[in-house]
Amino acid sequence: MLSQEQLNQLQQQESKSLLSQRLQRYHYYGILEEYQLHPASIINSFEYKKLNPYQHFLFKRVLHGLNVYTKDEVAKLHWDKKRRISKVWKRSQREINAWKQTITNKRVNGFFAKTFRGPAMEFIISVPCDEILEDYHNKLTFKELDIEYEDVILLFMSKGLLPKNYLTLKPNANQQALQG
Repeated sequence: MLSQEQLNQLQQQESKSLLSQRLQRYHYYGILEEYQLHPASIINSFEYKKLNPYQHFLFKRVLHGLNVYTKDEVAKLHWDKKRRISKVWKRSQREINAWKQTITNKRVNGFFAKTFRGPAMEFIISVPCDEILEDYHNKLTFKELDIEYEDVILLFMSKGLLPKNYLTLKPNANQQALQG
């Protein structure tokens, strides 16, 4: 049986390991800068399932656009608000597509570098990973690319699609009424 001190040491090692993996993951996905902008007390306990309903709503509205509303709610929305929501949604889809292409390019280049040798392969790998095709739609899912909603939220915050204080937002009385 382990003593309390040994259990504490194991928990500390596990949390350090998770933090290290998270840092490597965010660096790989290109969102490390956004992660580093926030206080450790907030960002280390950041989980999608722990967000409040208002934060969920804002995220889903950026991710899904007008589809978060019912047909009746869309009919009641002001035309300008519908236009703004659609504009933000379209931009978020472009950003997600570009991000997915970058991640896919990194993985493919890594595979080619390990598998093939020669000048032709070096030329192919020399193309920057962040070079994307605007007219190509990456159809890989978040799950296939091992992307979690926390990663997408950080991406949206870094691109200005979600507010910088998103992780500390609390719903006010009007927003709570909308959610109920």
